[in-house]
Amino acid sequence: MQHWQDFLQQQGYASLPQGGIGHTNSSSNAKAYVTDLSNYSSLTLCGADASQFLQGQLTCNMDHLSAEQGLAGAYCTPKGSVIANFDVLQFENNIVLHMAADVAESVHNALAKYIVFSKAELHHQKNNWVRLGLWGDSAHAALQKITQVPTGERQLSYFDDGFVFCANIEQQRFVIYCQPEAAMDLWLQLAKDACPASTAMWEVSQIKDGMIYVNQESSQHYVPQMLNLQEMGAINFQKGCYTGQEIVARMQYLGKLKRHLYIGRITSPTALQIGMQIDASGRPNIGRITSLAQVAAEHYWFTAVINIKEAENESLCVADIDNSMIELEPLPYDIDEQVFERIKL
Repeated sequence: MQHWQDFLQQQGYASLPQGGIGHTNSSSNAKAYVTDLSNYSSLTLCGADASQFLQGQLTCNMDHLSAEQGLAGAYCTPKGSVIANFDVLQFENNIVLHMAADVAESVHNALAKYIVFSKAELHHQKNNWVRLGLWGDSAHAALQKITQVPTGERQLSYFDDGFVFCANIEQQRFVIYCQPEAAMDLWLQLAKDACPASTAMWEVSQIKDGMIYVNQESSQHYVPQMLNLQEMGAINFQKGCYTGQEIVARMQYLGKLKRHLYIGRITSPTALQIGMQIDASGRPNIGRITSLAQVAAEHYWFTAVINIKEAENESLCVADIDNSMIELEPLPYDIDEQVFERIKL
């Protein structure tokens, strides 16, 4: 994997401490972009009981997973708080959980406590793959030179050195898993049709879609509905029991959600970080930043879990940062109003 990082540096891309690359010379008018996604990682499960084991752990229905179609899912604590969410994919005889890199180890450790009772094996594959992001209006044109282009979200296609899945069909956003020894040639091939870009540009594209991958700062702090995961197809309410299921179902049908994930932009003269507190004009500590991408000096796109009342009625700022201005943007999807009102039985 070090060869891959050395290659990126030789190409002029700075590796970031949290993973991914910085690249300030990207054209904002390109038809397609490609970037490094080393800020993501994966766990792999294999064995006769792998799918059955995950069926009792994850929010998604593993019966719907196939070699052609992946799933969105999450792993929760017994109290219903999201440890991590991920794309669930099937590659050859393995089940792959694609997630934020900084939570992969904790997810591995949590699942490892229980998988010993199953005919299944669990592996952390941080360095087994190079992960690339490809997106933009002409991303499909670049991708079709490598493999068949997936035509639906989380659909998979395969090529000699790995596989690709569609993260968002409208934005033509694809995640490519490639064997490290083939990654340099793949990058150079993609770069003929896609402009190399910073990982932050990829993150902005995800944020605008109202998407989040739970990271170390936000892990175990929110039930799935606070992260809008039910609107992303990550929760199957018809499946059987799984860890945290009772709390998740209660919130959906009997609870009253008072805060959820918002997206927006922040202007701040001070550098921002995930986890920072958000204050309202009439009340402090009404939310926390859950993902962040800097697009220019003092300008950021972000997601945050914010109290609904203050988000809708008050002006917001980042706590303890003068002249920080938050502007919320409409979510690209509707949230079922059922989750906001307690059902009267």
